[in-house]
Amino acid sequence: MKHFYKGWIPAFAGMTKKNFPAFAGLTLAFIFSSWLMFHTFSYDGKTHEIIIAFKLWSDFGAHIPLIRSFSMGDNLSHLFNRTPVQYPVFAGPAIRYHFLFDMAVGLLEKAGIRIDWALNIPSIIGFFFLLLLLYKLAVTLFKHTFVGILTVVFFLFNGSLSFLRFFMIHPLSVHTLLDIVTVREFPAFAPWGPGEITAFWNLNVYTNQRQLAPAFAIILLFMFTVVTMKRLPNAKQFMSGILWGVIFGLFPYFHQPSLLIIAVLLLCYFLLYPDLWVFMITTGITSALLIIPQVLAIPSEAHTLAWYPGFTIHNELLAQNNIPAELWHMMTFWWQNMGLHSVLIVIGFFLIPARTRKAILPIIPLFLIANLFKFSVEASANHKLFNFVFIVGQMISAYLIVHLFNTIKHMSHHWIIGLLDYLFIGLLVIFLTLSGIIDLFVIANDTRGRITEMPANEVATWIAVNTPKSAVFLNSSYLYHPASLAGRSIFLGWPYFAWSAGYPENRMPVMNTMYESSNTIEVCALLHKYNISYITVEDVNNDENLPVINLADYLKKYTPVFVSKNRRYAIFTTQSRCVPAPSR
Repeated sequence: MKHFYKGWIPAFAGMTKKNFPAFAGLTLAFIFSSWLMFHTFSYDGKTHEIIIAFKLWSDFGAHIPLIRSFSMGDNLSHLFNRTPVQYPVFAGPAIRYHFLFDMAVGLLEKAGIRIDWALNIPSIIGFFFLLLLLYKLAVTLFKHTFVGILTVVFFLFNGSLSFLRFFMIHPLSVHTLLDIVTVREFPAFAPWGPGEITAFWNLNVYTNQRQLAPAFAIILLFMFTVVTMKRLPNAKQFMSGILWGVIFGLFPYFHQPSLLIIAVLLLCYFLLYPDLWVFMITTGITSALLIIPQVLAIPSEAHTLAWYPGFTIHNELLAQNNIPAELWHMMTFWWQNMGLHSVLIVIGFFLIPARTRKAILPIIPLFLIANLFKFSVEASANHKLFNFVFIVGQMISAYLIVHLFNTIKHMSHHWIIGLLDYLFIGLLVIFLTLSGIIDLFVIANDTRGRITEMPANEVATWIAVNTPKSAVFLNSSYLYHPASLAGRSIFLGWPYFAWSAGYPENRMPVMNTMYESSNTIEVCALLHKYNISYITVEDVNNDENLPVINLADYLKKYTPVFVSKNRRYAIFTTQSRCVPAPSR
């Protein structure tokens, strides 16, 4: 670990000509990390509104309720009482989503830190350290500063061929530069958009999934620890192994998909580093003792390991029913998604130093496994494995480019050769980063929506003040429901959240019945079955995704405990819903 800090702490201690580049690099990384997180999630203190980038709108419909369930709801009590933590957008069953990051944010908010700072502080730290570890690991493995810089550049600006789709939409012209800096939509966004280039390679992944960057940073720190760890006495290896085992033992709650990355790293490094067997065995056993009970506690129907070759093009491969055609399709798919990296990484792997190849080798089985299996109901969730493979693999691309530049440079000292060398490498880097540059402008230009917060939100404020933290609401809308803003659990958030987390029950028909049925006995039986305490009613008849709800009819038949000032929103207790209102 001491190798990691060496050369970085002095950059903050006092700026000199020698350490200025390190200081400048750290400062730029921190400024960019801060801009990225605050640009996509902020808060207007004057109007009491949460401001969220449109590209985050869906995912944060699950994250904000989870954060609030710890800062204002009942989930901390569940932890203290050793009862299952609840998923606040699917009330009832134990949570199946890794919640540790959101819990930390909730605790910061509970301590008095405003929600934008509570979320963005750990997000900035995680992303900053990911950039730092990428640079430091690349420099350590390849012994070249510029390899580290290029590695960070390739991470920030993905090398897919999505720029070709951009130029199909915006043909080259005198307006091309303006088209790039004003673009508002990602050129490629499969599987939710046309084509096969997926949505997972740009920085939108890290602004949506705030726990992803710190999880990767921790794993890269482990890799750095392994490659810099010299032959230590068994006692010191044992103690280091205990520490890393405890850290990895938190990952089922911190970032479940990274468990496979950790397992592959431990297995490969056990085989490749015989001098560190005590460290590897201790890390593996300690982490297994902590992880296995957590994994076994997840209901069996949530374990969805399955043979699923092809990632997001699985169904297209099945339709071909021809192995050579399927392999060619897979190759073209990754050529589109990785661009020139798909060639540079393969070639470079055989040219890099043997000690470096040993450290990077685990990305090969990871890439194969992620292409052949799925580990959740949502096959596209495998993108996290590919993200990690690419950020490590792109170190090879960076090395090969630097190696190529130096080779051409030493072929001749003629100024024309030198100029051609710079032009060639410059064009190569542009080809490898243009898609990412376009994608960054999409993030910068993204529309931002506002969610009215307490105390300006009349309904959420009433709920926070007048209902118990353990209350469960039958919700008349999915995203950013007032009960969710107040930290209470709702019967069903956006159905994708429950499905992707591995809950097999389809609650949409149940919700329809509870709102639409005229059979009071049937409705009340369901309300009691799901421990629902309150029912919110609003006019949502224009939303085809929600039940038909007649607010006027509810107000006529039942006695509300709350009606908004504009009389467009009402809340009923389960008891009042099951007892008709007195005749008027």
